[in-house]
Amino acid sequence: MGILGRGPTLGERPPSRRDRRQYGIKTRPPGPRRESERRAQMIILFVIVLVALVVVGIAAYGYYQSNIKPDQESVIRVGGRTFDMGYMERRLRYVIRTANPTDLVLRNSRSAVQTALDGAMSEELDRQGSPELGISVTEEEIDAQIRLRLRIPETADSSTFAESYRNAVKDSGLKPSEYRETIAAGLLEEKLRQQLRTQIPTNAEQVRLRDIRVVTQEDAQKALERLQAGEDFALLAGELSYDTATKGKGGEMDWQARGQMPPEIESVVFALEVGQLSQPLYQYGTYYIYQMLEKAVDKEVTPDQRQQIEEQSLTTWRTGISQQVEVVTYLSQAQFDRLVEIAKSAGSEASGG
Repeated sequence: MGILGRGPTLGERPPSRRDRRQYGIKTRPPGPRRESERRAQMIILFVIVLVALVVVGIAAYGYYQSNIKPDQESVIRVGGRTFDMGYMERRLRYVIRTANPTDLVLRNSRSAVQTALDGAMSEELDRQGSPELGISVTEEEIDAQIRLRLRIPETADSSTFAESYRNAVKDSGLKPSEYRETIAAGLLEEKLRQQLRTQIPTNAEQVRLRDIRVVTQEDAQKALERLQAGEDFALLAGELSYDTATKGKGGEMDWQARGQMPPEIESVVFALEVGQLSQPLYQYGTYYIYQMLEKAVDKEVTPDQRQQIEEQSLTTWRTGISQQVEVVTYLSQAQFDRLVEIAKSAGSEASGG
């Protein structure tokens, strides 16, 4: 027995579970101090976890804002379809990778960006407008065009086709669905052109003109005033016009057939009488002053004219579709500048620079 009859002395060490069982020592429940300590520890742990979650959340949000969100921002809407920044970046790289060595897109980054934007809009206008003309492209036609483009023989088995196709998609930088869309778009445009060609007449009303081309409306108005005051058109064209193809010839142009010029220009020009001057006309960043030199009611359309009429007919048709479905551009200056930088990098890689 211990000194006070409380059992044996256990020394300084705390009683073990065996000691408690052997000598009947009861364990007292933790006191208020231990409970408050445990609560404090739980609160500290909760705060640590919460802070960690906040830090991770901020990092994730920052990554989303800087790396994911910009790619998901809309830059173009054609009818009910929207194209985001990520698509335009892939599209731009594809335009540069598939360009010929002499193409302007490899030398001018801004031109490359505009080509990619215009291409995306034009293709979507074709897709949305072609059904009204009864024009479509089948999956079989797309596969056949891919075989032709990749030079895969008709006798090649499906595994050979699949491997070549995978490599082509990878090299393009596009998603598989986007790659097929570009192939389909080329086929669809050719079908549209074929239909438009059938509408080009063998002979057409034509006019022979000369023009002065300047950049600003102010310069155009000053040129018109000088012409109206009696100055020679040819001399003034040589002095003022920036068009190197015509200024050396006094501004004289080749014969222009009906359908060869933009409709808003053509309606004014074809109404002029011989010798008459037009008011300044604006088109694609240029102001024009025309003078009528000669008219022909029924003149043969040359191959070059047919090609230009075809191009203008397709442009006019797309303009009509864009007025039906609505085309909206959301591209900001910052986004455009970002695409220009991508074009510079991709152009350098494509040219081996």
